[in-house]
Amino acid sequence: MKKFEKKIEISYINYISSNNKRPNTLKEIFINDDSDDIDPNTISSLTNNTIENNIWSNTILTSIKNASSDPNFQEYSVREKLLSFFFNLSVGLQQHQDFFTYSSNIHSPFELKEVNDRREKIVETITPFLTQLIQEGISTGEVEERMFIQDYYINVMLTQLFLIIKYWAEDTSNEKENTDEAVEKSVHLIMDLIGPNFTDSAFSFAKFIFQK
Repeated sequence: MKKFEKKIEISYINYISSNNKRPNTLKEIFINDDSDDIDPNTISSLTNNTIENNIWSNTILTSIKNASSDPNFQEYSVREKLLSFFFNLSVGLQQHQDFFTYSSNIHSPFELKEVNDRREKIVETITPFLTQLIQEGISTGEVEERMFIQDYYINVMLTQLFLIIKYWAEDTSNEKENTDEAVEKSVHLIMDLIGPNFTDSAFSFAKFIFQK
């Protein structure tokens, strides 16, 4: 990321964290900044929504990177990889708690379009990672390959992601301890839903018996 783009994001985060509102114009966040690296043309070409979407996207990418950088990550099961991502995401959100809490909530009916844009950006960012986990799980047997139904696995995981973000934003427990527990329970539930279960085992056994 370019130095100035990073500076814009940090300044935007700090503005919302301090004022609990979005700036009317991006010039507001640099009103007391006399640095030479401020590019007026770049500022004028950006919007609050663009910057905010990029902050969310970069936080998710960083969470994936941090999870993947664990020396043992490649040896993890899909369940463990998903847990690692969510725990790293929780840490990333916690670093700028005031900003992400504000950004996670709708403050006006006029923000609905921006909220939808943000969700689309998050989906676009996280989908390749989740798709990779699903495919890996199918190849290892951790995820059951079900005709037609497996196409909706990604939707289930995306729903889980947004539920966890919402839960995190509303969590008032010490150091978001309840969010950690919610992550564990939700990941185990998701993996149990998309993994082999009693119905699959019974069907497989019945199929084996009748074929013989």
